[in-house]
Amino acid sequence: MRQAVWQKIAAALQEDIRDGRFAPAGRLPTEAQLAARFAVNRHTVRQAVGHLADLGLVVSHQGRGVFLRDTGLEYRVGPRTRLTDNLRRQGHHPQREAMTADRVAAPRAVVKALRLTQAAEVWRLNYLTRIDGKPVTLNEHFLPADRFPDLGPDFLRLGSVTQALRAGGLADYTRAETRITARLTTPTEAKALGLRRGRPLLVTWGIDCDPLGRPISVNHARLSADTVTLTVERDE
Repeated sequence: MRQAVWQKIAAALQEDIRDGRFAPAGRLPTEAQLAARFAVNRHTVRQAVGHLADLGLVVSHQGRGVFLRDTGLEYRVGPRTRLTDNLRRQGHHPQREAMTADRVAAPRAVVKALRLTQAAEVWRLNYLTRIDGKPVTLNEHFLPADRFPDLGPDFLRLGSVTQALRAGGLADYTRAETRITARLTTPTEAKALGLRRGRPLLVTWGIDCDPLGRPISVNHARLSADTVTLTVERDE
């Protein structure tokens, strides 16, 4: 079957990427430059670049241009998964913002995961994590309010789930289970993470337990698949 012009351009750009013509996470030439190079109009170039974005090879930042997908952020999922500690060890600078803490009725899935009664209340903690100034993850945690009555205020004061748990008397905990799925962003998620609508997300659902094996936390994270690589570590 004869290839369309935009497909030939996409193939040529893929070869350029494989050959390292663009620096890691480097910027692609502008639409005008690519149109001149391939002697086509900008619409054809846009189709080719859109195809590369669909393949996960490039990402478009409005007003800045098109860049190779940056997979330099590695999030290790293991027995002691700690997002901020993980990223600081890689030399990044995570910051949390839009932090909220609400005491709510436990959702059905959380009741089951934390082995609670149907009438139980939980702390629901929400926040956005920026890494080196760029929004990368949206996080939601659920923890039993009866066991940690001051957790919400402690979290807002300390800015860390781990430190809030320590203030509540739990010095250590480990990850018992992590489920990883993928889906497309909702409009709200896309806006919060600075992504185009419909970009892919990595979604994790994790359960943490105390040293006696009792579940103490359910956490739901949505990570930009354009910038994060998940690495699953073996249990120690």
